[in-house]
Amino acid sequence: MDQEIDIRKELEAARKRAANFPKLDGSGDAINAYMEVACADVLAAELAHREQDRQWEIASLAREFLRYARPLEGYDHTLNQLYNATRRMAKALYEHPRLKVELLAFFLLVVHRLECHIGHELGASEDLPIEIRTLCRNIDLADKGQLDEIPQDGHIKHDPVEWTSRWEEIIDDADKIVFERLADHPRGMGFCHAFWYERAEVLEKEFGLVWRSPAIMNPRIIFD
Repeated sequence: MDQEIDIRKELEAARKRAANFPKLDGSGDAINAYMEVACADVLAAELAHREQDRQWEIASLAREFLRYARPLEGYDHTLNQLYNATRRMAKALYEHPRLKVELLAFFLLVVHRLECHIGHELGASEDLPIEIRTLCRNIDLADKGQLDEIPQDGHIKHDPVEWTSRWEEIIDDADKIVFERLADHPRGMGFCHAFWYERAEVLEKEFGLVWRSPAIMNPRIIFD
């Protein structure tokens, strides 16, 4: 909890410093202020993911990260730090395929800029386009209403409704309600079942969206 408070305090402090620079003017102070917000966003997102708490904030942190990281990409000396920060933010972001495409597209831009700067190719320049194309294919199928045609990658099946724009629009608001309901529920073994039950109920009753949990989608798999 102390770590969460420290990270959130640092993020708020970084936001205040960055507010002094409505536009990145190229000065060292402005660049540092923007980078501090971007890095604090990553730390806050990783903490939420790791602690299984306030995960509904990760998408908004990713959006803020992009707002501050994009202007930094034009400065060569920021590229290494941007590379690591964007990679970590992408790993923390789930269940937001359209935002994930946006984040990975920026990551690919940083990779290409870094390759030009260091003079050799990086493995990510081959992997990222494949991941982006896969996400875009599934998003396109969801937008066309062809949910049953979306491939189930990996051994765990997920409800294809998670690829829809409606899901992406409401899932953070729904999860915020879910986490409020489960505020006193202990984390650890069995938490996923309590979370999935509450999420399905909130999505259907509050937002009119029917969602099948991984437990329902994978009846032969035992989840802890």
